[in-house]
Amino acid sequence: MVYILIALAVFLLDSNMKNYIEQKIRIGEKKDILKGKITVKREYNSGFCLNVLDDKTEIVKKVSAIVFAIVTLAFILILPSKRMRLQKLGLALCIGGGASNLKDRFERGKVVDYFSFNIKSIKHIVFNLADIFIIVGSFLMLLSNLFHRKIINESGQILKEE
Repeated sequence: MVYILIALAVFLLDSNMKNYIEQKIRIGEKKDILKGKITVKREYNSGFCLNVLDDKTEIVKKVSAIVFAIVTLAFILILPSKRMRLQKLGLALCIGGGASNLKDRFERGKVVDYFSFNIKSIKHIVFNLADIFIIVGSFLMLLSNLFHRKIINESGQILKEE
């Protein structure tokens, strides 16, 4: 239950931030925070990360929905397990962030992005909190897979988890 609440909290946090940004920040307006380390602004992304396929919004919507469905299915399958907490946390973060971005794609036709880090190599990339949660969640799942071993028989049943 806690992992479902985490996914919901991530979704609500990012969705509310997007609504706030759309109401309070004009396109082209920039506000530096945290001593200039982060710039808050409002931009839109119709494509994947870095505007890949931004002119193919229907493909982006469909692929995003399919990936979201697969991640959600994986989450549902491991949720009953008393183990794999790190993987469940990672999936919950990805689902919450993915749901918020997917909602944007279907409601707005694009995703609202609203901050960038003032680091030379990535200054041009504009993120939203959903993106950060998806990145962190993916990293947690990777860590979980590196340190979690399953012994599976030929029919796909888990014989032992370590």
